[in-house]
Amino acid sequence: MGKASVMAKTVSVGMAVYNGEKYLPAQIDSILKQLKDDDELVISYDQSIDGTKALIDAYAENDSRVRVIENDRPGIVGNFNNALKHCRKDIIFISDQDDEWAPGKRDKMVAALESSHADLAIHNAVHVDANGNPISKSLFEMYNIHSGVWRNFTRPRYSGCCMAFTTKAKKLILPMPESVINYDHWVGMVCELFGSVVFVDDVLLHHRLHGGNVTTSRRTIRIVAQQRFNLLRELMKRKRQLQK
Repeated sequence: MGKASVMAKTVSVGMAVYNGEKYLPAQIDSILKQLKDDDELVISYDQSIDGTKALIDAYAENDSRVRVIENDRPGIVGNFNNALKHCRKDIIFISDQDDEWAPGKRDKMVAALESSHADLAIHNAVHVDANGNPISKSLFEMYNIHSGVWRNFTRPRYSGCCMAFTTKAKKLILPMPESVINYDHWVGMVCELFGSVVFVDDVLLHHRLHGGNVTTSRRTIRIVAQQRFNLLRELMKRKRQLQK
C-alpha cells in the first residue's frame, strides 16, 4: 500500500475516560504525535472525581484535533458508544486512557486495512507495568490470537485498545448493546460474523497494567454463561437488523 494512500485516509481516535488523570498525558501525547492535521481525537468524558476534566479540556483548548464530548450514558459500554458515535473520519481507532501507542501505529493500521480490504484490524501488544516497563511476551504469543468465530466466542481474546475499523464497520458495530459487558468482544464478533478481520503482527501498543485496572475477581460459570447468552442474543438481533 502506497504512502500517499495511507496519508489520504483520515483517522478518528475514540477514547473513553473516567478518573484517568494519572496516565492520560502519556497516552494522549503518544497519540497526538502520530495524528495528521485532519485527524481527530474524540474523548468521551464520564463524570470523574479527579482532575481528568481539567486535563482533557486543556488539551482541547490547545489542539484543534481534540474534541471532548460529555457522556450521557454512564458505564464503560455507554462511554465507548458515545466516543465512537462522534468519530467522523475514515478509519476509527479505539483507545483506552492509560496505555501508550508505539511509534508507527496510525500508519501501519491504516495500511493494513487498506491493503487487506478488511473491516477491522487488530494489532499485537505487550503488557507493561505502571512505570511502562515490559512485563510479558506479546499478546499474540501469550494467547495464540487469530480469527475464528467459535473460538473467539467461547474464549475471547479481543482487545479494544488494539483495534481500528472502517466506517462500514462502524455501521455494523453501533450502537453497542449495554447488556454486553465486554465492548471489545462485541466489536470483534460483529466484524467476524458480518465483515472481515485482519491481524497485524507488529507490537503497536504498550498496554499498561496497574492497580486501577487490574481485577482479581473470578466470574462464576453461571455469570460467564449469562454473558455469552446476552452476546449471542444481541448478535442474532443485530443480524436481523442488518437483513432489513
